[in-house]
Amino acid sequence: MKVPNSFYIQVLKFFLALGIICLSTSITYGQETLEDAKISLSFTEENDTKTIKAIATDEAGLPIEELDLYFYVSRTFSLLPIGDAFNTTDENGEVVVKFPKDLPGDSEGNVIIVVKIIDSDLYNNLEIKTTKNWGIPIEKIDYSVEKRSLWAAAANAPISLVFIVSGLILTIWSVICYIIFILFKISRIKPV
Repeated sequence: MKVPNSFYIQVLKFFLALGIICLSTSITYGQETLEDAKISLSFTEENDTKTIKAIATDEAGLPIEELDLYFYVSRTFSLLPIGDAFNTTDENGEVVVKFPKDLPGDSEGNVIIVVKIIDSDLYNNLEIKTTKNWGIPIEKIDYSVEKRSLWAAAANAPISLVFIVSGLILTIWSVICYIIFILFKISRIKPV
């Protein structure tokens, strides 16, 4: 007795589905769960040197050794990295980073310091933000008393530039109006 090919195809589909289910289950159970880490920050100022000290501990309170921490200062559109390329904790779970002296802050000198754990094999991602008055205060610009210049707002543009641009725009629109007038006159001409 000959078995039809459709039977073999059905058996193949069954074993393929069974294999996919077993594979996805083994991948799910094969993954390890990551632990949560805790980071405590302390800030010190001695003479002209400002340092950030981070201590990383696990859930049991034991120091975490060989953990990469990333230090940033929040800027307008992104994060500015500070410290070394690799800031790795020592056997006490500590890492010390020097803060740059010439970093501008807001009008009061405040900067937002961000410390992150990113893509660790043993610990979940973590982000800590702290505001510190370590930046250089920036001056507020009073635009109402600004002099006329090329980089100024439109109301304070140089007079010569205003006249040149206005003249160019007026010339272009007068040419466009003249062309429309000529086309109107041509359309009014009746053939003989």
